[in-house]
Amino acid sequence: MARGREEFDFVMIKPSHYDDDGYPIVWWRTLIPSNSLAAVNGIARDCVERHVLGRDVKINLVTIDETNTHIVPKRIARDIKRRGARALIGMIGAQSNQFDRTLDLAREFRAEGLQVMIGGFHVSGCISMLKETPPEIQAALDIGWSLFAGECGVGRVGEGLGG
Repeated sequence: MARGREEFDFVMIKPSHYDDDGYPIVWWRTLIPSNSLAAVNGIARDCVERHVLGRDVKINLVTIDETNTHIVPKRIARDIKRRGARALIGMIGAQSNQFDRTLDLAREFRAEGLQVMIGGFHVSGCISMLKETPPEIQAALDIGWSLFAGECGVGRVGEGLGG
């Protein structure tokens, strides 16, 4: 912990998707950054500036775009636990073709005891357009993941936390 302050990590991950052989697609260099990841990071920075978790909590923001970064959930979890921090893993901007990968990453983080939230186009579309909850969304709810319609928009993040 930093100088007696409690630490809270908000790890924002833009998941990739699987190729035809079942491997996550990761590029050495990408030309277009994730707009969803940037937008949620901006909202989170506002929460940091407003001290939504209190002035005694240091909020660390971590952004990872899996299309250009190899993600190892056990390593991320080990670092969080080593520092004695609490954390929320946010799966950001998950599209339908990325949802299987999103769920696989989320399962690994949950297995490490970390809270996970998932937002993005797939969740938003399913919630707003379908009469019944699809099996993959229901499975996420049953495991205890938090789902966001949209990208955890303004007015949602920090709500109920003094923000």
